Amino acid sequence: MASKKARRNNNHSNNHNHTDYESDTAYISDMPTQPAPKLRSNEELNLSVLRRHNPSITNVLSLANYAVIYIFSPSTRSWEKTGIEGSLFVCALEPGSLGEERYSAFVLNRRGLENFDLQLLDRENVELTEEYVILKDDDSANQGSTPANPGSTRIYGIWIYSEPPPNSTAEMRTINANLILECATRAGESAKLAKQHAEAMGQSSLHSAATAADTQAPPEEVQSSVPMGRTISLKDLFGQQRAQDDGFTVHAHNEPPQQPPPPPQPHIQPQVQHQQGSDVLGDLFRRAGLFPGQQQ
Repeated sequence: MASKKARRNNNHSNNHNHTDYESDTAYISDMPTQPAPKLRSNEELNLSVLRRHNPSITNVLSLANYAVIYIFSPSTRSWEKTGIEGSLFVCALEPGSLGEERYSAFVLNRRGLENFDLQLLDRENVELTEEYVILKDDDSANQGSTPANPGSTRIYGIWIYSEPPPNSTAEMRTINANLILECATRAGESAKLAKQHAEAMGQSSLHSAATAADTQAPPEEVQSSVPMGRTISLKDLFGQQRAQDDGFTVHAHNEPPQQPPPPPQPHIQPQVQHQQGSDVLGDLFRRAGLFPGQQQ
């Protein structure tokens, strides 16, 4: 009897365990699954690493697996190692302030914390030899992690590792050297065009401002102009304060507008024709003493 009871208990225990396993499996299957992380390409990984050192890098145009940076010593007239060696990247940068194209040569250093980051500015700063890609740095735009030597022009030599054919790195030096030269050429031409365009726009703005100023009347002309229909007294014309001015002003205002008489020239003797009847202007001139030899 005991053995039968034990078997029943064992069967019950096995059934219970089987039920728990099924419930656990159902619980796990109901949990939301996280999508697998997207695998990034080597290009994306390289760009991410480079942008940590230079955020203006937008694209990697080419790379060489191994390069060594030398600097030319004027005192010894020889090439000396800078302690920078590693993968070489030819990069495109964000456009400059004038919209010009920009490029750089970047070596991610395996030997230390200082990297080589030199902007390619002009064709004249690049020279290709059998051993080196020679780069001249004499511009303040290059303020990266390149070893500094203030007060002098720095000349760098990039030695790019390549193996004899038919190895995959056989053309590595030629490809990257030619691309560096092409990028420097494009950058120099783009900078010149952008500068010329900016100067042309500046001259156009100055010309437009000058034209707008010429179309406006000078202040003295605005002040001296007389609106149509406005009466002018003899006091304004000759500086004489006469009692007859008020009556003449009212008389002229009631008549149709006429062109005001020109101011008298002091060196010209005016000729007055004496007519019988009323000669208002002639009488006023004579009374004001403006005609020599006339009695008031």
